[in-house]
Amino acid sequence: MLTILEKVDYLRKTSMFHHVPTESLARLAAIAQEVDFEARQPLFIEGDPADAMFVLLEGEVTLAGEPNWERTLQGPQVVGALSLLAGALQPKSAVASQPVRALRIEQQDFYDAMAEDFHLTRGVLRALVGMAAGGAA
Repeated sequence: MLTILEKVDYLRKTSMFHHVPTESLARLAAIAQEVDFEARQPLFIEGDPADAMFVLLEGEVTLAGEPNWERTLQGPQVVGALSLLAGALQPKSAVASQPVRALRIEQQDFYDAMAEDFHLTRGVLRALVGMAAGGAA
């Protein structure tokens, strides 16, 4: 089981949380739950409510959607964040292509943390603007 500081370290390595201060990442780390997935086990399925996002720590996840669209992700990356923030349904499926260890952050917990911590909100917005601009967020 990871400590809060170890979770903070993983969160900081992602583009989504790279610009978030350590104190704010500690708040996020406290609500992040460690989860494991076996190979071929879905993290979420296309059309599911986006009620959580995942920070990949180990392993590999394949995102699949529209016909012939597929992308493979490895840690540390965030999966499912945009749909979670939009309050939308998952537009793609995410399936472990090998055993995966991840941090799961529930939507309501994340919303609460963002409402209570301006630095977390600002860091996430900075990452989203970077993504929209086509840069490395």
